[in-house]
Amino acid sequence: MYPKLVRIKKGDGREIVYLRLIEKHYQDGKQKERIIANLGRQDVEGRKALGNLLKRLRRFTDEVLVTPEEIESRNAKDYGCVLVTQKLWQEIGLGKWIREVCGKPLQGSLGEPGVLAMVLNRLILPGSKLSLYDWMPTVYLPNWQTKKFKLPDEPEVFAERFYRTMDWLIKGKNKERIESEIIAWAIKLFPIDIIFYDITNIQFEGWKELKQARYGYIRLGKKNHKQILLGVVMVDGLPVTCHIFRGNRAEKTTLLWVKNKVKKQFNVGRVVFVCDRGLVSEESLTEIEVKGDGYIVALKRRRVKETEFILQQDIASFTPIQTGEKGEVLLYAWEAPEDEGKRRVVAYNPTRAKEEKEKREDIIRELEEGLQGLKARVEAGKVKKTQAIVTACERILSHKHGKRYFTYEVSKDGHFQFGLHEKNLALEENLDGKFVIKTTEHNFPMDKVIFKYKDLMDVEDSFRDLKDFIRVAPVFHWRYRRVKAHIFICVLALLLERYLEQKLKKQRIHLSARKALKKFGDIKVVENQVGNLILKYVTPPSQELGKLLSACGIFKLPKILDDVQHVNKIRHK
Repeated sequence: MYPKLVRIKKGDGREIVYLRLIEKHYQDGKQKERIIANLGRQDVEGRKALGNLLKRLRRFTDEVLVTPEEIESRNAKDYGCVLVTQKLWQEIGLGKWIREVCGKPLQGSLGEPGVLAMVLNRLILPGSKLSLYDWMPTVYLPNWQTKKFKLPDEPEVFAERFYRTMDWLIKGKNKERIESEIIAWAIKLFPIDIIFYDITNIQFEGWKELKQARYGYIRLGKKNHKQILLGVVMVDGLPVTCHIFRGNRAEKTTLLWVKNKVKKQFNVGRVVFVCDRGLVSEESLTEIEVKGDGYIVALKRRRVKETEFILQQDIASFTPIQTGEKGEVLLYAWEAPEDEGKRRVVAYNPTRAKEEKEKREDIIRELEEGLQGLKARVEAGKVKKTQAIVTACERILSHKHGKRYFTYEVSKDGHFQFGLHEKNLALEENLDGKFVIKTTEHNFPMDKVIFKYKDLMDVEDSFRDLKDFIRVAPVFHWRYRRVKAHIFICVLALLLERYLEQKLKKQRIHLSARKALKKFGDIKVVENQVGNLILKYVTPPSQELGKLLSACGIFKLPKILDDVQHVNKIRHK
């Protein structure tokens, strides 16, 4: 059967259009049409009557037939970010490993979906466990639409479920066993011969009963806050394991401990460690060599005899090792003669040299303004005593390494004068854009030595992401297992972020994970209610978003989510 419009001319010349329901049949071996029903005229009144008829017929079909007035949009939930990050979560295998390693969830905990919720919250909108209470209703994943995730009236009760989930995740050696799975996965992707290691401090707002929180050297954060040290090991830009140390532990003492731990976890014979000079001592470098392992470390540029001579090498003798799209040289390198069997490579970055010069000139101007102001106060008689003048000058030059750039004199009669430290300035200009790498590796070409050390910046960028993007600090937990779980969750979020960036980079999409996640936030699930029927529509992605989704292995989004388990399908009556 099919509808058909039939035009009939009246005697007065008018033409009236009728809608008829037609059926084809065979008669005498020929195909003919016969009218099943006349559905009325196609004028205004006729179409209105037909619409009323269709409404009455809806209860006899499984199709969803509604009018615009019957559709009520209830809410729109974020879908793109959680969809992409859950895809990466499954692709790596984190969900499977957590379920297998942690076993049956503890009473009151939310299991693996709860861990995923905390990780994605850290990645998408980091906040406290109480902030999850506000965040969870704004995002859509089927596993989060169950009774377990239903919001209670008290946010503290909801937060307690996630605390129990953290305890379940970290119980016993669960963290270490999950990390072993991550390492095994990373080994399949990349040859494990070079390990990147760095350390940072994580500050606390409270430290009750936490013995590891101590006062120590502050890299980042506020003074007079207790802290722990967080060491992160990375392979090809991906964090694979993390370790917590006392807040007052000397950073140099962590390297050998981590090296032995990593070799056991990775089950490898020899590794090359890439780390900053501040994390190593001569004793630890010697022990690394004695054990048959290697290292690539940066040497200090100032007040070190080993680098003083080689840093004076003329740039004209350097070899270009990296060029830009327009053919401009981005990086030069020169290899100095070996020293006691160790190679030393000097790299020169002209862009960084320009930036350092401009930054130094800004600092000099700022300091000079301060010194000029002090000189004016001295000449006006507002500061008279010699010691007061010296103290004021020292205070000014204590900022931004001021003594590198200025000298000053204060006479016994209180006369004050200052000037540029020309010798130091010449040394600083010679250092602009340069860094020195020392390595045990004789088989690596010069450019590989430089680029592997530059890859260490991935670790430093990761720390910035941990602190600024994922907001691992400050920590408010005071039980060690909760602190350990909190940091592990943050590192898992960092793993997803770095893996997302690698996915985009492989497709030559020059976009940070942070910006990509912001764009994914444009994809929503809109809940439309028609009577007792709820339909979940997915907003279509733009062409740009389509490319980003494809880079993550998502090639098509459904128009309507078939969430049959959670949708009430009572028919229209």
